[in-house]
Amino acid sequence: MPVYNYPLVSIGNLANFKASLLLSDRISCHVYDSAGITTNRCRDGGIYNLVIKQDVLYGELRVDLAVYEAADNGTASFALSYGTFRNQVRGLYYDNPDLDNPWAIDKWEEEEVLLLWGLKTTSQRAVPKHFPVTVFDNLAFCELLILFNGGYVVIQKDGETLDDAGKKNIASLHDALTMLTGR
Repeated sequence: MPVYNYPLVSIGNLANFKASLLLSDRISCHVYDSAGITTNRCRDGGIYNLVIKQDVLYGELRVDLAVYEAADNGTASFALSYGTFRNQVRGLYYDNPDLDNPWAIDKWEEEEVLLLWGLKTTSQRAVPKHFPVTVFDNLAFCELLILFNGGYVVIQKDGETLDDAGKKNIASLHDALTMLTGR
């Protein structure tokens, strides 16, 4: 499976970045200090060396990010941006048995709805399964994109941050992948 190495990556807030990855059980992140020992210490505005590994476990792609502390005197060669989609369902999931798609609906959840005049009722809404993590490299707007249900990770050259056009491209790609997989 492919392994991607990115030296001297600028990560604005490593703690927030790690927290954003918790949306998916198919992507993990481990932080190592300069001696190669796992650490929970996260520096704000730090520069790190990043190794991204892909693996297949039980027939599904998994992605592991290894974040290593870099020397303090380095200047960033790459920038890491990340984000989440507020509405993970995004209105594109289907509960149609004719599609024969086992990933479309995981379960139904009851949701309390407030009606006019203070009346309450319950309605059911579909809760989709997550689509698997997907890795794209050498896209027009970035070096690497890791896309997962509810979030994304972007690596860009020269310390550039993700602009609005890039975010729009990612949202469109997320929606297209959702429609294609039904997940």
